[in-house]
Amino acid sequence: MSLRLYRTQYGLARGEGDELLVLDLPHPDAGSLLKDDIGLARTAPVRRRLPLQAEETRLLPPVGTPGKVVLVGLNYRDHAAEVGLALPTSVMFGSIGGDMVVGPHSSIILPAEAPDHVDYEAELAVVIGKPGKDIPASQAWSHVAGLTVANDVSARDVQLAAMTGGVLVDPSGILRSKSFPAFKPMGPALVTIEDFTQSLSLRVTTRLNSELRQDSNTQNMVFSVPEIIAAVSASTPLEAGDVILTGTPSGVGFVSSTYLRPGDVVEAEIEGIGRLRNNVVSA
Repeated sequence: MSLRLYRTQYGLARGEGDELLVLDLPHPDAGSLLKDDIGLARTAPVRRRLPLQAEETRLLPPVGTPGKVVLVGLNYRDHAAEVGLALPTSVMFGSIGGDMVVGPHSSIILPAEAPDHVDYEAELAVVIGKPGKDIPASQAWSHVAGLTVANDVSARDVQLAAMTGGVLVDPSGILRSKSFPAFKPMGPALVTIEDFTQSLSLRVTTRLNSELRQDSNTQNMVFSVPEIIAAVSASTPLEAGDVILTGTPSGVGFVSSTYLRPGDVVEAEIEGIGRLRNNVVSA
């Protein structure tokens, strides 16, 4: 059975029904636990119990500051169709540091530098549990510690400035558009993979102020999780606690020019994993 591992203001916690069991572990987050053994969370003594939904329970991102966050682009067939681009023939990705990762209920901050075209992107996030380089796709699933939900918030005007006629001319500009503070909400839990198969079929949705904007399924991914891990690890060594964002489906704000504004509430949810609920504020 999958383990649901949360991070609270009191430490790591194991989810059981509507409760969080705060564990007697020295690890500050899931990333540090993964470097030892995530199985410790199944048997560790319980220090206290918290109601999962209570206001006094503050959930933090399961992996506090990943060593790197790998961003996969154009990996949903429906998203490629809505922006009028051909499907990629190989995995398109870049990586950033983890400093902009925030919790499942933290605020998304519109940066003063680029506040007007900030967009949401619900994404399945894969947390690496076993390090590796040149990992074959056939072995990649064994390197996955668990899955979580991410919102790959992006400043579209900064992103588009890095492109000319739909052609990327400044890769660093693309990564910069996704690297502003608080641009990577993640959580609410790291869910281990025992209850999932490699051929994932999970509904992915985003609601903006309760209006359904994205509604797709991981079956629409161009490249599977094992294929992504194989492609990334061919050039970038993966470490325990690294996070891979696997792309977003159709319905992004860019297509309808519906960008985030102060006071908005964005809810990104993936079936069987959980939901982020982030309000939007100005810098």
